[in-house]
Amino acid sequence: MANVVVVGGGFAGLSAAARLSKLRHQVTVVESTDRLGGELRGVTRDGLVWQTHRDAVTLPGVFRDLFRKSGRPLERALELEKIGGRRHVYKDKLVLDLPMGNRGDQNEALIAAFGHDKWSPWVDRFTPVWDSIRRVALDKTFTGKADFDSAQWKALRPRRHLVRAARTEIDDYYLRKIVLDPARLAGHDRRTTPGFVAVSNYVERNFGLWRFAGGRPALADALTTRLEERKVDVLTGTTAHGIRFADGMATGVETSGGVMPADIVIWCAPNQPAPSPPSRELRLIPASRTYLRLDPAGPDLADEVLVHANPPIRMWTSSPGQWTLEHRSGEDPLIVLMRLGIDLRPYLLDRWAQNPSELVRQCHWGWEWQRWTTAIRIPGINPAGGVYFAGAHAHPGGSLEMIGMATAAIADHVGPAPR
Repeated sequence: MANVVVVGGGFAGLSAAARLSKLRHQVTVVESTDRLGGELRGVTRDGLVWQTHRDAVTLPGVFRDLFRKSGRPLERALELEKIGGRRHVYKDKLVLDLPMGNRGDQNEALIAAFGHDKWSPWVDRFTPVWDSIRRVALDKTFTGKADFDSAQWKALRPRRHLVRAARTEIDDYYLRKIVLDPARLAGHDRRTTPGFVAVSNYVERNFGLWRFAGGRPALADALTTRLEERKVDVLTGTTAHGIRFADGMATGVETSGGVMPADIVIWCAPNQPAPSPPSRELRLIPASRTYLRLDPAGPDLADEVLVHANPPIRMWTSSPGQWTLEHRSGEDPLIVLMRLGIDLRPYLLDRWAQNPSELVRQCHWGWEWQRWTTAIRIPGINPAGGVYFAGAHAHPGGSLEMIGMATAAIADHVGPAPR
């Protein structure tokens, strides 16, 4: 049985601790705040909670696997609900409700909106891309480019950037915006973002969009309960800042409360532990968030709307009447939405906002793509010395499903304690 210290009590830390404790290891979670859950808890104002991140997830099997392999099945702890799809609104006020989870449904929606479906054949091309990424970089710990064989590397076409992929392969303005605007909104330079990131469209189409009943806070509560059931030790209000080594192997974690002995360290906190050198990658700067409370009699909107303005705006609801707007424009986003036919102003009861600097202090948002090589230079690649990284700052990325796959791969790599 290994002595495992998990640093960070967000989704990465909770999922790693739940899995490794089920494998009969002695697990301790170190969390700097007074409560587990991290960004899953959202932000609070006047007793109401808004989400800085979208509630929608894909790959429901990741979450079912997490709960099944850490104790009772997901269905006995938390309900996972299917979301119909995503609404796209364009500058000319054209509206496309794009279903998720079924190719045929998307085909029907596209033909109804445009009279053609140039989208489905393009998305189909990502079948070998997804297969390569999943098998090599997600289902197991990833050590770098050499893990791909020549056929898999060819399928990725890593030197082709996102703009080239969209403009040379999609002969439709509206469909190109579906591919390019999410990267722009996230803060990436689309000409240094590899085209293979568009595989997300394939994943969403094939696996659908889902959310947890009760939202992301309900997931935090369910995993906190799971750690209690697994008798995981939790130290809140304790900050970790470094890892100690002997003969190249981790021996402990340096914390504000002293040194904690450790055979294995799962570093899920956003700070880089000493003595690791700072990453040379560029931290991603998030878009601003504007939080709205609307009259329940407000307009009938889809749960998630991507507005293809210049720059784009994404909006989603986390609770009835509560909306989060993600935007990069210096203009009031409500005015932009009004021009495109979504006038929320008559229903506005309250609004507040967080700018990028506030959001950066709140959490880590990942790394800005600087061509495909970013994928092999971020923390979490080629784990060594009993130290693993997981979370928004680490491979393979900050979405809940990607983090869940990372902690699953870590648990498989560590393996069960001997009986």
